[in-house]
Amino acid sequence: MPAKRRRSSGASHAIAVLPATKKIRTTHPLDRLSDLSDEILLRILHNLPISTLLQCQRLSHKFYTLASDSQLWKSLYYSRFVLPRALRIPGIRSTSAQEEAFHFASRRSKWLDEDRTLVNRADGKKTNWKGQYKLRHNWARGACEVQEIRLENGPSTPAMLVKLADGVVVTADRREGLRVWELKGRRLLTKCSLEEEGVPTCLAIDEGKDASGQLGVAIGFLDGGWGIWRMDSGDSSLSRQHRHPKSSNGRLVALAFSNPYVLTITDGQLLSLYTFDKKPQPIPVEVQTTEATLQQPSIGPPEPESKEEDGGNRPQLLASLTSHTTWPPLSLSLRITGSTLIASIAYTLPTYLSGYTIGLQELHLCLTTHNLLHSRLTSAQPQGFHSILASPTPQQSDGQSHSKPTSLAYSHPYILATNMDNTLTLYLCTSTAAALTISPGTRLWGHTSSVSSAEITARGKAVSVSTRGNELRVWELEGSNRRKRTVLEKSVQIRTEGTPSRHPRHSDVETGRDHDPEDVDCASEDMSDSGGALLGDRKKWVGFDDEVVIVLKESGTAGARSQALMIYDFT
Repeated sequence: MPAKRRRSSGASHAIAVLPATKKIRTTHPLDRLSDLSDEILLRILHNLPISTLLQCQRLSHKFYTLASDSQLWKSLYYSRFVLPRALRIPGIRSTSAQEEAFHFASRRSKWLDEDRTLVNRADGKKTNWKGQYKLRHNWARGACEVQEIRLENGPSTPAMLVKLADGVVVTADRREGLRVWELKGRRLLTKCSLEEEGVPTCLAIDEGKDASGQLGVAIGFLDGGWGIWRMDSGDSSLSRQHRHPKSSNGRLVALAFSNPYVLTITDGQLLSLYTFDKKPQPIPVEVQTTEATLQQPSIGPPEPESKEEDGGNRPQLLASLTSHTTWPPLSLSLRITGSTLIASIAYTLPTYLSGYTIGLQELHLCLTTHNLLHSRLTSAQPQGFHSILASPTPQQSDGQSHSKPTSLAYSHPYILATNMDNTLTLYLCTSTAAALTISPGTRLWGHTSSVSSAEITARGKAVSVSTRGNELRVWELEGSNRRKRTVLEKSVQIRTEGTPSRHPRHSDVETGRDHDPEDVDCASEDMSDSGGALLGDRKKWVGFDDEVVIVLKESGTAGARSQALMIYDFT
């Protein structure tokens, strides 16, 4: 039979090179956007709601770029977060010209305190306005991710101290020493031992900005002494700069640090102000004491020899005050206004009629000479007779309580006290050249259990946490006293279900104005857990910055207690 004829190589080559069919693209007859310029499209996007703007980002690469325009999100940020604050300024609506000045213009807008942090940044970096809008939006909703950093197991006496500053968390305790954690990487940067120093009782971060970029840390100890440590930004190493000797006035219960000034107070109610910036002028012995009915300012005793590692730069005692009515909890503050240094102490004051109220005293010193100019004090209690005896009268005013506050946070002009009856109390301080006053307390409702800790900023933003359960609330308190909102103060609650995992996850968020029955049910379920795990969980401290909230949690029994940092990330 004849053999089959093979195909020629040319035929197979012809088949291989056949052109592929092209996909025919058709233009929609109603497409009127492709021919528009980017400037016109940006003007259109500027008038769209946020939900539609986000949908436009998914249309194409071109629309993603246009919908992410920095000036577009800058305008949206201003309209939602800056303009409402500006319009709450008293008298701003008196004339149309003043009100018109606050409408958005790229270079002429009034940005209030955000002009220095976002618009004209000192570091020279450009602000990611879309990222800033998302961050503030998450704060307003309470949307965040939760992570946990395990610290240690076993008893820690006294409790671990925690502070948050510049993207790092600083912890201090006798067993583990001084440690610095990086928030972005959730890792330990550096540590140093405190075994030879003693038991730490209070912690403060340098509120000023060091010229070399170093992080300054001040620690107070059980023996009444204190020390200064600094972390180098290059190699992240900790070095001790100064160690003040122990004192016979008792342990340090609080301190404030703003280089070169340190403010301390002992449980013997001795307040001392130091400086590392010495001046040749002598400190005057005569100071105003006519109005210091609660505390008498005076020049302190000679300081004993101290240990320093900074070339012999020993601190100089500027002034000291002794009191017999400054009760904890209390809070110290250092701030500079013009040519004056103001050292403040906010404290709990027992009264005769209403149990407890809040007192405040300020020391004004000249920055150039360090002379003590004057001392002023005030309290939220009306002027009259005060006594440390308990009051049998059941009546109490709105801002005062028969029980002592559980914690006190002071950031001028706000003082925020947490109470055992599931409430917080807000006080507004007014400090002028002529007088120092504190407004009556404003009671804040929302928590369903005792509030253990709270923190507040000078802008009126606050975060509070309950002792038990996972109840964390974010408050916007700016202008609250002027609006006279005493009960229905708006807050956002962030609650997580069970124990947070080591991996991020989104939290359940709820916004409320008053007690929510669902909150009560959830709290009761947590407290009645059959396993008993949540019965040992206690929230000891809360702190926050622009991006995260940090909560110190203790778990377990008294004999085997573990500690962890819960990180609520709003980015």
